[in-house]
Amino acid sequence: MSTNRVPFYSRGFQLPNMLRPAVSSMMEKTVGRVDFERPAKGLASIASWIRFSRWCRMHPVAEENGSEITKDRGWLYDFVIRNEGMEREPIQYMEFGVYHGTSMRWWINRIGHEESRFVGFDTFTGLPEHWRATEPMGAFDAGGKLPDIKDARCQFEVGLFQDTLPAFLKRTDFRGRLVINLDADLYSSTLFVLTTLATRLKRGDILFFDEFSNPMDEFRAFEEFTRSFRVRYEVLGALHGHTYVAIKIV
Repeated sequence: MSTNRVPFYSRGFQLPNMLRPAVSSMMEKTVGRVDFERPAKGLASIASWIRFSRWCRMHPVAEENGSEITKDRGWLYDFVIRNEGMEREPIQYMEFGVYHGTSMRWWINRIGHEESRFVGFDTFTGLPEHWRATEPMGAFDAGGKLPDIKDARCQFEVGLFQDTLPAFLKRTDFRGRLVINLDADLYSSTLFVLTTLATRLKRGDILFFDEFSNPMDEFRAFEEFTRSFRVRYEVLGALHGHTYVAIKIV
């Protein structure tokens, strides 16, 4: 029986067990004395961009008529709704990162099925941690004010995802297709949502990402999630250099 040999370079700096204690002790006393955190993050960022570029190459999307410049998230949402026949069935829509509720309003206005449910998760007081130079901790602060959406099918879960999502899952009976809109931006928040929902996701459920082309955040969280839970998926569509991405669980 033939076996696939793993190239030596793909195993990184793994060492035989017998050498690890000595090498670990030596590194602690030498390299460990110097703060290489910033250059290490830089190298990790470069590696993430390489992985992201390869992922995009391995998951091409069909080109539609018309200029991509004129298309936005709404176009991608509508494209998936039409191609997946989502107008004929109730959906459970969950949005993580609501801010002023622009996407929530779009989905509520677009999906008329009376049995559909729309749930928005957010602190409404901004990002709980620093994301990047242009969006530090506290960015996207809605002043604690919830979007003024008057639709009985809509509700909001206010607080950190770690506090609100587990409790919501315990009291919720999921029926129909799940549509998860991930606009939390942060790696930690996105990874928490994906791993927490892992056992609830099923074939046919849809994931939307709003900042997928940030390889150190949403893309990294998605890649680690799919590897860890052995998730099979199909890319339904993408826009603006895979910034907006729609993915179906298969």
